[in-house]
This record gives sequence, C-alpha cells and structure tokens, in this order.
Amino acid sequence: MLRALNTNRHFFFRQTINHIVYSNSSFQKKHKTMKLLYILIAGHVLSALVLAAPTDEDALYQDTPYTKELLRQAKAAEIESFLDQKTDPCKDFYTFSCGNYKRINSALRMHVASTGLFENLTKGFNRKILKMLSTPHDAHDTPEDIQVKHFYESCLRINELNYNQKLRRLIAEFGTMPVLEGSSWQEDDFNWVNTSARMGHRYGIRPIIAVEVSTDFLNNQRNIIYVSAQSFQLKTRSMYVNNETAFYRQKYQATIQQILEQYLGVEMELAMKTAKEMLDFEVDLANGLEDNKEHHDIKDQLELLTVAELRERYAPTFDTEQLIFVSMGEEISEQIYEMYRPYQQNVVEVIKRTPKRTVANYIFFRLIWKFMLHVEKSPKMLSDLCELCLPYTKKFFAKNLDNMIYRRYKNDKSFREIDNMWHKLKSTFREALLSSPELNWIEPSTRNLAIAKLEAMRLKLNNYSKENFTEDFAGLNFQTADNVENLRQFLELRAKQMRQLLHQPPKSFEYATLSFSPVNNPIENTITIPVALLQPFYIWSEVYPNAVIFGTLAFLIGHELIHGFDDGGRKFDDKGIQTDWWDEKSSSNFLKRRECFTKQYGRYVYDGIQLKESTAQKENIADNGGIRLAYAAYRKWFESQMTNSSSVNQVLAKETLPNLRYSANQLFFISFAQFWCNDVHPEVKTMQVLTDNHTPGKFRVIGTLSNLKEFSKEFNCPAESAMNPCEKCILY
Repeated sequence: MLRALNTNRHFFFRQTINHIVYSNSSFQKKHKTMKLLYILIAGHVLSALVLAAPTDEDALYQDTPYTKELLRQAKAAEIESFLDQKTDPCKDFYTFSCGNYKRINSALRMHVASTGLFENLTKGFNRKILKMLSTPHDAHDTPEDIQVKHFYESCLRINELNYNQKLRRLIAEFGTMPVLEGSSWQEDDFNWVNTSARMGHRYGIRPIIAVEVSTDFLNNQRNIIYVSAQSFQLKTRSMYVNNETAFYRQKYQATIQQILEQYLGVEMELAMKTAKEMLDFEVDLANGLEDNKEHHDIKDQLELLTVAELRERYAPTFDTEQLIFVSMGEEISEQIYEMYRPYQQNVVEVIKRTPKRTVANYIFFRLIWKFMLHVEKSPKMLSDLCELCLPYTKKFFAKNLDNMIYRRYKNDKSFREIDNMWHKLKSTFREALLSSPELNWIEPSTRNLAIAKLEAMRLKLNNYSKENFTEDFAGLNFQTADNVENLRQFLELRAKQMRQLLHQPPKSFEYATLSFSPVNNPIENTITIPVALLQPFYIWSEVYPNAVIFGTLAFLIGHELIHGFDDGGRKFDDKGIQTDWWDEKSSSNFLKRRECFTKQYGRYVYDGIQLKESTAQKENIADNGGIRLAYAAYRKWFESQMTNSSSVNQVLAKETLPNLRYSANQLFFISFAQFWCNDVHPEVKTMQVLTDNHTPGKFRVIGTLSNLKEFSKEFNCPAESAMNPCEKCILY
C-alpha cells in the first residue's frame, strides 16, 4: 500500500537508480580572482564547511558585515555563473537562467545519474550523516542510535561475511530453490502462494502479490488490509514493456545473473538462462500494472471485499484466503481492499502459463535480493563501501537518521522562518479563494469548503521527536560483524509490527524514504518539511534577498499546498477523509482547465524524446499554482515592507544582489528557474521521462513561467513570444 500510494514525488526517479553517489559542482579552470572565490563558495564549497557542527570559531556563522557581504557575493556569483545572458529570456528562460549549468555540473563527466539542487542538498545531508555515524558513541547517542551505528558498521564489514552460506540458509527457511537443486528439485512440494505468504509473514517480503496493513485511504480513522501488486525493481509498466527501455531490462538481467553466479555459485550458462527466465516472468507480471502517466482516482482503484469473495474471484488458480491467512497469521473476518484488480487478473493468466520452476526461482530470488548489498567479492576501500553503506542504512533507518541529525544540529530558528513563510502562503491563497477573479471558475460553496480545508492544513517538521524508538527497536540486538543477521532481525520485527497495526488505531501516515523535499499528505491534510531542508546556504539564508527565498523555498512549499487541491488532493476534505466535496460545475471546470495542461506539456520534446499527452497533470498543476502563490506572497510582503519600513532604500538594497543588474522581481524568477537547473546522464534520460511524474526541469521552468503574465511583464516579453503565448493554462 505504501509503495503504491507513495507520493514522495521528488525522490521517485532517483530512488529507481541504485547506488548513485551524487557529486557537487566543481570547476576545471582556476582563476586568481575574487569572483572565482565567490563562485566556488556558492558552488557549495561553503556548504561543505558549514555541515560540520557549528562552533564559536565558525566564521560562516559570525554575524558580521564582512560575513554577510561574503555570503551575498557568493550567492550573486553562483547565480551569474549559471546564466547564459546571450540567450533571450523571452525565447527560452531555462537556457537564459541555466545555460552554463551543464558545463559546470556535467552528470556524464561526474559519472552520476543527475546533478542539481536536490542532489546537492542530499549530498550535504549525507556528509552530516556520515560524520555522525562515524563518530564514536557520545552523550547524544540513545541506545537506538547506537543500534543504527552498529548496523552501519556491520555494512562496512560486509566483505568479511560468507554470503553464499548466509543466503542459502535464508532460502532453506522456506524450501528449496530449483536453480540450486537441479534435477532433484521436487515440483510437487512447491506452493507459490504458501511460500510467498510465509516470506511476507516472517520478513515482510511479498513476491508477486502483497498483503499489507496500512491506514485506510478512504477512512483515515482505521487501519485495513490491502491486497495489491508486489513492488517492482524497475518501478513502472513502461520500463518493462517499452522498446526504448530495453537497455534497462538488459542491465537488470545482467545484475540478476551476476548475483546468481557470484553469491550462489551458479554456473554461468545456467545463471544466464535462469536470469532471462526470471526477468521474462517479471515482465509478464508488470504487464498488469497501471500506466503511471495517466491519472487514476484512488477510490476507483480500491474494492472492498470479504476474504471469501476474493478467494472465489481467483480460485482455482491461486488461493487468496490462504495468502491472507498465512501472511497475517490469523483468520480475517473484516473486509479488506483489493487494489487495482487488473493486476491480480493478469497474475492468474501469467501463473497458468509459467513453469513452477521459474516461479520458484523468482520468489526465492526476491527473498535474497532483499538481503543483498551488491559489492564485489574483492576487498573494497572504506570510502567505496561508505558510498554503498550510507544509502543502504538510510533505506531502513530514515526516521532514526532524521531524528539523530535534528537532535545534534537543532536549528529551530530555521523552522520558525519556514513556518512564518507558510503562514504568508496560506494567507495569500485564502485571499485568492475569497476574492480572486481568476478563481471564479470555482463555485462559492466549493470555495468555502476549500477555505475550510486550507485553514485545517498544517505544516510539520519530520524530526520524529515524538516517535517511540524504544518500542520500534524492541528485541533488536545489532552486532557490528554480521549485517545479514542484523537485517534479518530488523525485517522480522517490522513484519510483526506491520501485522499488529490491524488491531491498533492508525498512526501518522509516513513515507518510506528519507525525504529532501516537502511532501503533501492528503489523508492527514499536512505538509511535512524534511530536516534536510533546514541546511543553510543552499536555497536560503537570512542574508539572501527574500526574492531568492520566495522564488525557491516558498515555491516549494506552495507547490505542496496546491497538491491539496490538485486532481487527487481535491478528493480529500479538511479532515483528510476521501470524499467528493466539489460541486458538479466546479469539478467540470477543473477537468476542462486540466486539459489545457495536458495539451501544453504534451507538446514538449526533451532531448529528442516526445513527452506524453497525459491526464496525470497533478505535478504541473502544483508547479503552476505554486509559482503563482509564491510570487503573490512575495509581492504582498514586498509592498508591506515598502509601506511600513523606515528605510525604503535599505529594503531595496537587500532585495537585490551585488553586481547583478536584475530587479527584485526578476531575481525571483531567475531564482525559481535556477532551482531546476540540472543535468541528467544520457543513459538515464529515457528512464526519467518514463518513471518520473514530474516534467523535466527545463519544462518545469518554461511551462510555468509561460503561463504567468507577471513574468512576461517583468522581462518585457512581447505577445506571442515563446515565453508569452496568448493562450495560458491557469487553475490556481
């Protein structure tokens, strides 16, 4: 359920690519000028320094005119270094704002999947985590913190383990794997439903069909069982079935083969044959997945059934009653959800035509995959293992690491500033709902309900300060020498805790990854701010102009606020309950306006790849609404300062940057555009387009700003120019 409904959207594409280590920008030429010093600082050399624990000697935190000016000069130099001022901003504002970014931050040259602001935020946060995990136990450490450190250390010692023996022992818990048994494997002894269910019960590993407990998405006052698709390594249907994604499937198959050979001792030819059979089976299963590029109403995907009704639906091909009973360890009398029925219908046909041997190999491979850390047999340098072990530890202990960092580097002032910005955005959107002519397409009765939802919406920080980690870690005893055993303990406890949720009231709905971007949670009507975003100097600092901060941070939060009113979020009310509170006329107007975005973004071509004309427009809706909201909030703040300030000149000076000839309003739009400066490795671009529901960064800039008349006014873009078309798509 959490996998299927995970809306931690900014992380989705990067999560697909395993073991990518992000790099910050560097420059190939060195000039002995003060300007280059500023650029280097702005290129996050400065950020690397400030990620150490602040001390009284840390000059970057000294409140002196010199330090403030240095930081402002650094920000100005960074902005200027990315600009291509030869490009007409009215023809292509992305190239104008980011034209030099790729030269400085080439993903191909750096051997990474992508470069960009979020990657820099992640790398900065990772440095903090690495320092913390590598520090001997101190007064900050709770018993649970020490357990996490032990887990990380056991990962660093992974080469000391006999992986073959460990993995074979795991397999033996549930039966035998045909590729290891050869002709002695007994087909009649294998029941895929029972085997998969036992893996789910013991370790929360759910091959083919998943049985999970989570908050009821249609009634957030209870937990409920979901029967749904397994998680897929390549994430989306298109990655398995499209001709242009064959390269990624070949890579995946090669990885499967390597694991069979290297970790289970299977001979090369047999490993090659088995890997192909397993991948073909997974492709067959993936054919039943929904198209992630189309909008799907969650209410239409869920069907409430009794266990007996579900069993009758899929008998005799497989016994869902057995699947649920064994997975949960008890008889279930309450109704459950079947999620996206076409997937299970496809499973029926796939199982009928697939040899049992292939199904068995696949299920056992899914088991060992969960326990794998993909390293070479030869000894690795410590630094290389750090690159693998950090994301590996984050994968399982995201909440703990967020909490550990927060306690060590607590910066409540930062969150107070973000919270203050949040209230400005809420106030601005409330005024728009009350009186903006551009929102007259929403009927007054529905506007009133939207205002009620907005008023109830809360902002919270994911510091997990109220989390009961002692309870979460009950019974765990991690050792520094055996990572597989540590993970086995952890997965066993998590599976048990998941089953217990069925008889407990719902807790806070959580996203499964360590986030670096705010997230809108529709069933709680909240926006969560990640601890990683509190890091200074990446996008905010008290010495930066508010034009820069509103163009980046306020946009980011505004984007998530608008998600509460997009084509999915608008189906949840002020209490987070799924209900249709929109009147028929307003809903019809919404769909007509969404069609404008469908056609606009479907016209774009990204590096030769035609973007799909899709009904899944929630990210583009949030981008467009978020930038409008952030700009309106900025102008409201600016005008209040000009009215109330005793020193207008001081405000004007603060709202520009040294040596940049751009006005405060122009700086807002440049900062927004540079928020999306990025470079993607050529081998990853197709995957990005097919798996990420976000439009590529270039068109997040061009698409949103070409719909905004305030942008065209600030840059004097003539009517019908590329960035100022007469037809503009507007929702919020």
